[in-house]
Amino acid sequence: MTWLRVIRFALITAIYSAVVLLLPFDIDIAGMGSAYPWWILFALIIITNCKTPLEAACKTFVFFLISQPLIYIFQAPFSEMGLGLLGYYPPWFLMTLLTFPGAWIGWHIKKPGILSGVILSAMLFMIGVTGYGYFWTGIRFFPDDPISIVSGIFCAAEFLIVLLVLLREKKQRITALICTAVLIAGAAVIEFLVVPQGGMHYERLPDGIRAEDVAEIRIADPKLFRAEIEQPNSEYDPNSYLYVVAKRQDTATEIALYDADGSLLCTYEAVCGHEEEIVSDGSRAITVPFDVKLKED
Repeated sequence: MTWLRVIRFALITAIYSAVVLLLPFDIDIAGMGSAYPWWILFALIIITNCKTPLEAACKTFVFFLISQPLIYIFQAPFSEMGLGLLGYYPPWFLMTLLTFPGAWIGWHIKKPGILSGVILSAMLFMIGVTGYGYFWTGIRFFPDDPISIVSGIFCAAEFLIVLLVLLREKKQRITALICTAVLIAGAAVIEFLVVPQGGMHYERLPDGIRAEDVAEIRIADPKLFRAEIEQPNSEYDPNSYLYVVAKRQDTATEIALYDADGSLLCTYEAVCGHEEEIVSDGSRAITVPFDVKLKED
C-alpha cells in the first residue's frame, strides 16, 4: 500500500460517502457517514498491506485525517449549513487520533498465535454490536426500513469475512470469538445492570426545525440522559424526532438544541418518573412514565 494509493483511497471513500449522504433517498448501507463498520474494513485493508506496525499506524492515520473532514467539506456547497457541517467532525477527529495506536496494535493480527485473535476481537466487537443495532432498528420499523436490515446483513458478513480471512489458525478464531463474547457480555452488564435504563421516548421536532438544522445537543445531566436526532426511514413518517433515553428512574433534565452558529433552536424538559401501585391480584405493578415536552420561551 503506497502513500499515493492511501491518498487516492481516502479521496474515493470521502467522495462516495458524501454523495451517499447527499442523495434524497437512503442507500447508506452500514452508515459510512455515521457508523464504524465500513471504516474498520478500510483500516484493515491498509493495515494488512503494510510491512511494519509504524507504517500501518502512519498510513491509517493519514487516511482518516484526509477522508473524514473531506466528507463534510464535499457536502458543504450543497447544504444549507455550509461549512457548519464540520461541527459534526470532532468525534471523528478523536477517532482519527486513536487510529494511530490502534493500527500499530492491529498490525500484529498478521502474526501467528492467539494474540492475533485477542487483538481482532475489539474490531469484531464493534462490528457485531453495530450490526445488532441495525437489525434491531430494522425489525422495529419493519417493513419500512429495509436499509437497516441490509446494513445488519452487511455487518454479519463483514464479521465472518474478517474472522475467517484475517485469522488463519483455528485457535486464533476460537480465541477471537471467546474474547468478542466476553466484550459483548461485559457491555451488556454495564448497559443493563450498572447503568439501568429508566426509559426511552421519541418526540417530534418542532415545526420549522429539521434534523440537519441541529448541530449540537446539550443535556443538563449527560450522566443520566442521552439524546440524539433520529430520522425514521419510513415513507409514511418522514419526520425527524428527538430520541431520548433516561438511564435512571426518578430523574429530570433539560435538553437544548443548537444550530451550527451556536444559536438556541429549542429546549425540551425530559422527565422520567417511577410509580408503584397495587393491582387487583394483590401484586405490585411499576410504571415508568417518561415524558419529553417542548419548553415555551
